[in-house]
Amino acid sequence: KITPKRWELIAKLQEVGTVSIRELARLLNRDVRRVHDDVTALITEGVIERDGNGICVPFAEIHTDFTLKTKAA
Repeated sequence: KITPKRWELIAKLQEVGTVSIRELARLLNRDVRRVHDDVTALITEGVIERDGNGICVPFAEIHTDFTLKTKAA
């Protein structure tokens, strides 16, 4: 699941390039553990990658398609 915080994380990685999880948490002003959890989930989904230099988004552009529905009454 890609939450608003994860979208923010993806956008920041696209902006800054390859960084460590600790540096990413600092840039996002978030707890390192929470960022680590989000990074792990996004790596599993194939949205971001990890190498010897840190983590990054290997895509210049990401397209999503989803449907929003109102709550049932």
